[in-house]
Formats: sequence, C-alpha cells, structure tokens
Amino acid sequence: MQEVVRPLFLLHASPVLKERLAAVQGTAFRLVPVRDWKELASELGRAPGTAVSVVDPFAGAAGGAPVPALRALLEEHPLATVVAAFPVTPGHADALRTLLAWGVADVVALGREDSEPALARRIAAVQARTVHRLLRRALPRGVPARARALLTTAAETVAAGGQAPELAAALGVNERTVPRWFARADLPPPRRLMAWLRLLLAAELLDDPRRTVAQVARACGYASEVSLKAAMRQFMGAPPSELRERGAFATAARAFSRELFELRETARARGKPEKTWLN
Repeated sequence: MQEVVRPLFLLHASPVLKERLAAVQGTAFRLVPVRDWKELASELGRAPGTAVSVVDPFAGAAGGAPVPALRALLEEHPLATVVAAFPVTPGHADALRTLLAWGVADVVALGREDSEPALARRIAAVQARTVHRLLRRALPRGVPARARALLTTAAETVAAGGQAPELAAALGVNERTVPRWFARADLPPPRRLMAWLRLLLAAELLDDPRRTVAQVARACGYASEVSLKAAMRQFMGAPPSELRERGAFATAARAFSRELFELRETARARGKPEKTWLN
C-alpha cells in the first residue's frame, strides 16, 4: 500500500489562518491552498474521502450572505467535508443556518477558535466524522459496542494510511494482542479487516462516476489501479466496472456485513460465552 496523503484544502484570504494551519499540519494532513471555488471543486474530484476543506463562505460575495458557489460545491460533492471559517457575530445567525442547511460540516469562529491547538482538534474531529459516517452506512444493526469501537479505531487508522503497527499503537497494545482482541470481538483478523475498510473507502469514491478507477486507487492508498481491481475481485468477486453498475458502496457494505454476521454465527455455534473480555 502507498501512503495516503490527507489534504486540507484552504480557500481563504486570511494569512493568519494559513500560517496557523501550516504550523499544525504535521503528519495529520497536508495544507493545500487553492485559488478559487473552481480549483477547489477540481481538487475534491481527485482527493480521498478524508480530505477537509476550510473555506471563507463569503469569498467572492458582494453582500453579507454565503456565496452560491459554496452551495454548488456541496451539491456537486455531497460527501465533501467543508469547514467555514469567518469572524462569527450575532448578526450571522441567518448565515449560520444557511451554511448548515447547505451541508457545511462545521464552523470556526475566527478570533475566538483559531489558535493552533484549537484548529488541530477541529480538523481531527471533522476528519473522524467522515470515517464514522462511512461506518454508520456500512455496519449492520446490532454490532456490539466493543466491536464497534475496534472497528472505528481500525477505520480511522486505515483512513490515515496506517497499517497493523499503527492500529496496535492506536489501541495502546502490542501487535500480538490485536488479533486476539479482534477474534474475541467476532471480527476478521486485523489485516483482513483493514483491507475491507480500505475497500469500503474506495467503493464510496467509486460511486462517483467522474472519478476514474486509477484516481480512486491513488486516493485510497493502493499501489496501482491493478491492485484495487485485484482486491475487489478477491473480496467481492467483481471488477470495478461491474460494482459501479450495482452500486459499489452498497455492494461492498452487504458483503462486509455478511462476513461479520457469519463470524458471529460461527462463534455462537461454538458455544462462545456471553461475556468475553479483552485481555
């Protein structure tokens, strides 16, 4: 697998905001300034699903209302995570309602919530929401809280381009412990689970007909288009073109849910105790 670069697109004239975001980018994301709404839309068409955009919702506006270009961007990219940054005042109540109705993920009040630590926390939080949204759509009902917590940590690790060592570090245990935890939670082995989660991320992007298979592969960290095609055939028995026709994410989610169900049923058939502690 290749490193997944999580871009943070910035469409904002504030040099202070740019300087602070650049200072906290570290390993969490890579700051990518863009010039206008058209360039941002173009970048989002190639970016991984965990990309975040920080924008001035009034950029290019003649009045005091959010620009229609932002609404058009969110309609064109409904899965995009966009954060609006501006000096929020009591007079912005209508604008805030409009932004949330359009689908803006969050708002940063410049001058009050734009310190470097606050920005780092906010970006990490909205990136995590992207992963949580994907899991909500993919997981069947009735997944126990313990298994769901492990799945969430694994999904966040995959979205950041991590592998088994990073997953163990995120869980605070050594690598030998992770397979035992996953088995006791009726989950696939860690490497297989992470492969499934990466496929779900890819399948979500594949449902966008404007993206080529090669673009999806690069955005999700596959070494090549061939690697993504091989993974989809192995796990779902079909190439990307066929999955697109069926609905790639829905097909992948059904197959993933079926595997989780079969693992739970196998555990019950073995007479697994009602309570199995992780240790």
